Amino acid sequence: MTPDRSPPSLALGCAKIGSALTPLSARETIALLRRAHELGIRDFDTASIYGQGDSERFIGLALGAQRHTLRIATKGGQVLSAKQAVLARFKGPIRFLAARTGRLRQRVADARDQGVPKCFEADHIARSLDASLRRLSTDHVDIYYLHSPPIGALGDQALKGVLRRARAAGQAKRIGVSCDDLDLALAAAIDADIDVVQFALSDDPRCLRVLDTLAAHGKQAVVRGLLGGGSQGLAGRIAASVAHPAVSVVILGTTHAGHLAENVRAFEEATSTRLKDAA
Repeated sequence: MTPDRSPPSLALGCAKIGSALTPLSARETIALLRRAHELGIRDFDTASIYGQGDSERFIGLALGAQRHTLRIATKGGQVLSAKQAVLARFKGPIRFLAARTGRLRQRVADARDQGVPKCFEADHIARSLDASLRRLSTDHVDIYYLHSPPIGALGDQALKGVLRRARAAGQAKRIGVSCDDLDLALAAAIDADIDVVQFALSDDPRCLRVLDTLAAHGKQAVVRGLLGGGSQGLAGRIAASVAHPAVSVVILGTTHAGHLAENVRAFEEATSTRLKDAA
């Protein structure tokens, strides 16, 4: 089996949408997401934890009317700690002050870097998917990822049952694993219940093993991070990242409208070069 050879697409990474450290108002955030759609982006990558759920909410608010044109991916399995849940209630004032006070901004960033608790129990994932669909104002997502689970979670048959039922019911068209390490990516690549594997590209030789394994099993890779592209700048880095046929989506995140347009131009340049080479 070989993966779909259709041209790769660009996804807007929405990890910073709705974040306390993102100095955008609700109106500016909605405008950014709509601008992405105007520029031709149809893939949006988010998670239940991003912006304490506000990333999903903003996507639903901004693009609900265009849902039939979108491919939305979200993730479940990471949860807010009790402290983080309390702080999320005061995100507006924290955002205002963090934009003006370097010390507070650093404290918020340090707290975020400490990570969040995880829960991959079957019932929790079922509830998390339902909650994500409500926030996104949709009845399905195109990919539902387990968000950096331990490798052992892939052997949890109760969890697998939840994922299979979600796929059969149309709540999730495809099931994926978003990976923070390549050992997990390799395990997910050979798992019969997993359709898509998301991971960061690097020079680690295991990256190529993951891509080759996905291709051999007829699966797809969604990649973040970019490989080096010599002196060709962003377009060259994108071209290097989409060179493998298993790569179906490249995620680039930004909350800056100017950078968004630059990313789209670079992606179009990179993929047009790939198509010419293939011809």
